[in-house]
Parts: sequence; structure tokens; C-alpha cells
Amino acid sequence: MKRFLLFVVVVSLAVYGVSRWNGHRRVPETFTPVATAQIDLKDVQVLEALDRESTRLVQAVVPSVVSVTTTRRIAAPQVIDPFDFFLRRPRERVQNSLGSGVIVSKEGHILTNNHVVANMDEVRVWLNDGRDFPAKVIGTDPATDIAVLKIDATGIRPLPLGNSDDVRVGSVVFAIGNPFGLRESVTKGIISATGRVVSDESSNEFFQTDTTINPGNSGGPLINVRGEIVGINSAIGNFSGSGTWQGVGFAIPANSARMAMESIIKTGRVVRGYLGVVIQELTPELAAQFGISGQTGALVGSITPGSPADKAGLKAGDVVTAFNGKPIATIRDLFRQASSTPVNSKVEIRFLRDKKPQTVTATIAEQPANFSAGAVPPGPATPSPTPPATLSQDNPLFGIETAPIPASRMPDFPANIHGVIVAGIDPASPASSSLQPGDVIEEIARQPVGAPADFDRIARSLPPGKPVMLSVARGKLRLFVVVPGGR
Repeated sequence: MKRFLLFVVVVSLAVYGVSRWNGHRRVPETFTPVATAQIDLKDVQVLEALDRESTRLVQAVVPSVVSVTTTRRIAAPQVIDPFDFFLRRPRERVQNSLGSGVIVSKEGHILTNNHVVANMDEVRVWLNDGRDFPAKVIGTDPATDIAVLKIDATGIRPLPLGNSDDVRVGSVVFAIGNPFGLRESVTKGIISATGRVVSDESSNEFFQTDTTINPGNSGGPLINVRGEIVGINSAIGNFSGSGTWQGVGFAIPANSARMAMESIIKTGRVVRGYLGVVIQELTPELAAQFGISGQTGALVGSITPGSPADKAGLKAGDVVTAFNGKPIATIRDLFRQASSTPVNSKVEIRFLRDKKPQTVTATIAEQPANFSAGAVPPGPATPSPTPPATLSQDNPLFGIETAPIPASRMPDFPANIHGVIVAGIDPASPASSSLQPGDVIEEIARQPVGAPADFDRIARSLPPGKPVMLSVARGKLRLFVVVPGGR
């Protein structure tokens, strides 16, 4: 009996073990891979061709893109050596940064951003093949954020600069650079907009692109489908404050970069053309005062004495519509065309004067070293004001206190200044939105103002409730303003 029970126990354990083993044994999965795509490959031949061409393009241009590493040594305060009380050692803190660049000549010239190399003690360039070289800074231009470097290297492959005037919104572009130190990174996108102004203090216009641009991409090229440089990547649209790409990046147009580069290589600095006009936008209100309808252009606020514009015969109040055959729609068009024109070039300027088209020829000069597109308004006026004329509240010049220009304030304004200074403005005056204390009113409705009596006389003659145009000097800057009609 005992043997029988032992036999039963052994058999039971064996059966249990076999069942457990079978329960944990992995059964192979059935797997049948798909041998072909679920689409007729003839239907995607164009896409395949585009993919091949994009790859060939990138392979052709990447060897021309370089990484730029910079070093800056910053002196730190002296510290006492703990091992020698009398020994003091100046210490340095080394600051390194990264950027990108692109080779543009067989001699080894490289374009990058000024902000990549500015105030750096050492600049080195790393090529696609792993070689690195010390770079000489040939010159920089903070105004366009362009710098030109040069390396002594053989076997390099420069890229051509394309015509950025041909770039259109929607054009496909590639950004190549060194984001976050990741060399030879390539991103693809389109031109989102042209003529972007990133800062009110800058006259530069940029391409906006959705191509990924991150820290380290600065100075790298923006390439078109022809393998040409159409822009130099310059800035991240950091609207979120994160410091990284948010779908908006900016690049310096190739034509601006070329102009700066050629001038730097030739002269060591950037030489810009100069016309000698202070210009302002032709707003609808100003256009109405000049009797111009449906016109675009740049309104001449004032002329610098002795400048090319002055010698050519341009006057304040002229509306420039074309410069050397190219239409002028905004003040930036005129500034860009004039500054990019070679010095001593003769240019034809078309404009409207008293609603009549006219043409003059000007010889472009070199932009002065202290040239500024704007002027700082003077401080508040302090002369004894003349009580405001007794004007009805429907007069546009109601509530303005005027006075002769004090002799002490004459240096604040243009040398040939004339008129009356605004000593105060009633907040209820229509002019409070256009004028400010310290302005000098030189003309009212194109009539010259020489003294407070002239101001009163002309103001009384204005039709009630109608806007009026004034010619004003605000510091060294002359401009036209439109005061809305009174109540």
C-alpha cells in the first residue's frame, strides 16, 4: 500500500511539472513581413527625385560650412595665494562660445556674424573634414551684423552668394550650421516673410524663415535649391523668452552681406552711400495734405546743407517715388538703395513736388562716420511763453503756447532754424497728440513762421474743424506732422 501511495505521489508531481512547463513554454509568434510598400512606386517618382536632389544638394554644400569657436579671456580680481601671503596672482576667466560660418572665396574668406566674433581674443575655424585653423578677423560691421574671417587652408570649397532680391515668400531654403555644438546640422523650411525689421533701432531688413535656427546657427548660411547663399542666419525669434527656436528665425539677405563683405575686403571697413535727406513715411494724412492720392514714396522732411541731395536740388516736402530706376514705396526702400550705392555714383531720383513729377541727378557721397538716421528731442522748453492766441476749440492749433527760440537752445536745432518754440500745450488741444513742448514750428500749412505774431496770424486764418500740416524741428530732426481738426 505504501509503495502504491508513493507511486501515486511521484506520478502526480510529474504530471504537475509537465503541465507547468507546458504552460510557461513560449509559443513562436506568426510574423509575415511586408516585402513592398502599399503604394505604386510609380506614383511617387517625383517625390523620390526631390528627395535625391535634396540629399545631393546638402552633400554638395555642407563641406563649405564651418564651425567657429571663439575664446575671450576676462580678468578676475586678484586673490591671495594661500601658500604665500605675499604672492598675488591675477587670474583669468575663459569664456568660450560657438557659431557658424561659410566659406565664400578660394583664398579662405569666411562670412559669419559680427556678434559671433565681437570682442573675442581668439577665433578658430573647424572644417567639415576635421581640420581646424586659427582665423584672422579681416573686418566687422555691427550695423549689418556681418564679419569677414580668413583662414590659410587648402582644399576648401567656397559657395557662391545668390541674388537675395530674387527670394520670394514660400521659397524653399536650408539652414546649415552648428546648433548647440552639433556640427553639420541641416534643417529645411521656407522663407516666411521678407523685409522684416527686428528692432526699431536698426535699419536692417531680414528674411524671416521657419527653418530651425538655434544657438550656434548664427553666421551659418541659408541656402536655396540652387546651392547658393541667399542669407546669413543671424537671430532667433525669441518671442517666448526661452532662447531657443520657436518657429521664427531671421537671416541677413545675401546682397546686404555681399555689400558689407566686399567693402570690408577692399577698405577694411564698410563704406556706405549717403544722400543727405531726413525722410519720413508718407502717411495717408500727410498724403492728403500734399494732395497726393494713391501714392507711395518717401517724404523728405529736411535736407542736409551741402549734401548730395542739396546739390541736386531736392527740397523738404518732396516725395521720392523712384531711386535709380527702382520704385520707392517706403523710407526703408530709399535708405537701403542710397546706402548700398557706390560712392561717386550718379543716380536719377524721381519725385513729386506740388503734385508734379520731377527728376534730378545726384552724386552719392560717403556716409559720414557720425551719421544717424534719427535725432534725440531736446529737453523741455523754458522760455517765457506767449499766451495762446484766442482761438476757438474747433481750431486745430487751439491751446498752443509759443515763444521765440531762446539763444541758449539754438545749438539743439538745425543751423538754419527759424520759427517759434512750443512752450506748452493744453491737453485738450487737437495738437497734443502731434506736438510736444520743445518742438519748433517752422511752417503752418506751408506758410513760414518767423515769430509768435506769425503763428497767431496764420492760426486765425485756418478753417475750423480741418486738419493742418506743420513743418516741425524736433532736435536736429525736421519732420512734417498733421494736426487733426478741432472739435
